[in-house]
Amino acid sequence: MKPWKTVQENVVFDASPYLKVLKQRVELPDGKSVDDFFQVHLRAFAVVVPVLPDGRILTIRQYKHGLGRVSLTFPAGFVEDGEAPDVAVRRELLEETGYEAQSLTHLGEFVDNGNQRGCVGNYYVATGCNKIAEPDSGDLEEMEIAALSTADIDAALANGDIGIIHQASAWALAKALNALPITRET
Repeated sequence: MKPWKTVQENVVFDASPYLKVLKQRVELPDGKSVDDFFQVHLRAFAVVVPVLPDGRILTIRQYKHGLGRVSLTFPAGFVEDGEAPDVAVRRELLEETGYEAQSLTHLGEFVDNGNQRGCVGNYYVATGCNKIAEPDSGDLEEMEIAALSTADIDAALANGDIGIIHQASAWALAKALNALPITRET
């Protein structure tokens, strides 16, 4: 399979750094042309599943406006311009929870929309997390931090309490890639 060729690209909406909409004219491998293919570029983000020394997982319960309700989440946030995703996720972990990680495992980088792009997310598991400060997210969000067992998080996912695909993906990747340390269920 061959990639499409972008022949022309125009910015039709720019609310940088949060959102940019592009209109492209693309040429397909068979020579056909599409004159109005849109791409949406949102800010890159990083999300981390933080594991405490006893094996419990640090979570955050908070209202998320895009979802319109309270959801169980993991620490996450935007990657600032010029910032490496691993640096961003360590910063977010500290800001949102007051914890730092001894070790960070990168689970992958993924685009959330295969055609229009959306945003790029980097997913991590942090182990050996210890509290070193009080949370200071500086966000507009009210947050409740809780350490949960893997069974509790599985149940939250099953009952719809994790309502954001990036958060569900972080959990699924951590489990599927065997990135969580094996511990006695707490």
